[in-house]
Amino acid sequence: MTQRKLNLRTGDTVRVIAGNDIGAQGRILRAIPARALVVVQDVNMRKHHKRPAANAKGGITEGGIVTYEEPVSVSNVMLVCPHCDEPTRVRRRHDADGTIERICKRCDNPIPTAG
Repeated sequence: MTQRKLNLRTGDTVRVIAGNDIGAQGRILRAIPARALVVVQDVNMRKHHKRPAANAKGGITEGGIVTYEEPVSVSNVMLVCPHCDEPTRVRRRHDADGTIERICKRCDNPIPTAG
């Protein structure tokens, strides 16, 4: 399987443009480039009912309802430019020293790498 190049990084702010959470905005917690997925904070929330179970040390792990974020397809989110505060496509600019810079297509300002 070929590795897909993502224009999104962990820590970027994105807006959901398709799906159940359309219009929601959040930070990327984790990117999965091999499957073209991202995990966005407080988007695509799921609940898992866990049963209490005994662990290897003789203790008991607590049961209950665990809420977590499911991954979302990269095609369903759009990067939000920190300068114009709008969802935008990303252009790449190669500097003379060989570094790649992400550029907002709306306002032509560089998008800083979150971190």
